[in-house]
Amino acid sequence: MKFVIANWKMNGNFELVNQMMNGIGKGRDCCKVIVCPPAALITSFKGFEHDLGAQNCFYEEKGAFTGENSPKLLKEIGCKYVILGHSERRAIFHESDELIFKKWNVAIKCGLTPIVCIGETLEERDKWKDVLAAQLASYCADKSLDLHKTIFAYEPIWSIGTGKVPSKREIEEAIGFIKGIIGSERDYYAVYGGSVNGSNSSEILSIDGLDGVLVGSASLKISDFNAIINSVSA
Repeated sequence: MKFVIANWKMNGNFELVNQMMNGIGKGRDCCKVIVCPPAALITSFKGFEHDLGAQNCFYEEKGAFTGENSPKLLKEIGCKYVILGHSERRAIFHESDELIFKKWNVAIKCGLTPIVCIGETLEERDKWKDVLAAQLASYCADKSLDLHKTIFAYEPIWSIGTGKVPSKREIEEAIGFIKGIIGSERDYYAVYGGSVNGSNSSEILSIDGLDGVLVGSASLKISDFNAIINSVSA
C-alpha cells in the first residue's frame, strides 16, 4: 500500500475543503490518502472518507502553552497523523532534532502516527548522508525502540516548491540509506516529498522501497491531487 499525503501548509479555505470532500477520488486498496490542512480547517472535514492529519503538535499533551496544538486534542477531533519536523519548522521556528523527537514521543503516546520530515539543503548536498544520519540519530540509538509505523518523509529542502526533483536513482539511494541505518526489521515507512505533481508522481512512486509521497502545492488543486492518487499502481 502506498501513502499519498497532502500538506496544505498555511493554505486552503472552506471552499477548498468542500471541493476536496466532494471531488477527491475514493482511492483504492493500494492507496491510503491523508490530508493535512491548517488546524483551523480540520473539523470542517466531517464525514471525510479519507484520513486526516495535522501539520504540527506540541511535545506535551496539555498545559500553559498558548498557541500550541495539543496532540491529545488533535486525536480527539479526528486526526490520525501529524507532520513533524518539516523543513519550514526547522528553518523558520528553529526546531531541533531533539525537540522533534520529543514531539514524536508524545504523538505516539496520544495515538497519532508521526510523519517525520528529514532532508538536506542545497549547501549540504555533498554530505546528505551525514545530515540524514544526524536527523535520524534519536530513532536509531535504541534498536528496541518501537517506531509504531512511523512515516519518515525524505524531503530534500532544495527541491521543495522549486520544481527541481532528484533523479529516480538519487531518491532510491536516499530511501535505501534511510532504511539501511534504521534497519529492515523495524516497523516504519519511508516516503518522498519535494515538488511532487501529477506529471512525475507515477515515476516517483515506482521507486523500489518507496512507500508513498508527501505532496505540497499540487494537493491544493483537486485535479492535480487526483492525478497523483490515480498514478498509484496496484
